[in-house]
Amino acid sequence: MLGAHRLTTTELDTELRRLTATAREGRSTQAELTSGTFTINNYGAFNVDGSAAIVNHPQVAILGFGRVIDRAWVVDGQIVPRKIGQMSFVFDHRVCDGGAAAGFMRIVADAIENPGHAINHL
Repeated sequence: MLGAHRLTTTELDTELRRLTATAREGRSTQAELTSGTFTINNYGAFNVDGSAAIVNHPQVAILGFGRVIDRAWVVDGQIVPRKIGQMSFVFDHRVCDGGAAAGFMRIVADAIENPGHAINHL
């Protein structure tokens, strides 16, 4: 999606829906399939926890999400069931510093854990 960083949340939603419909209908252009710089992948849809993705040039990063399942988690010294999912982020170090990438992952994780807060601070 060219210029996605300049779109509002509503405009992003509209464009993502258009691109999804186009892809499902088999009408995507070569530019739509090859000109991206960032991929979001849902491994969880295939009942997979995660993946070691490979960034293909000219892309610079892949953010992946595994399935969300109940796991034993320690909370206040007690083992309790929690819905846990794995998030992975692979990026080209020539484009992004590891500290910036880790900060980005923290922002994404916070938004997933508290979407209302994230939406209110756009």
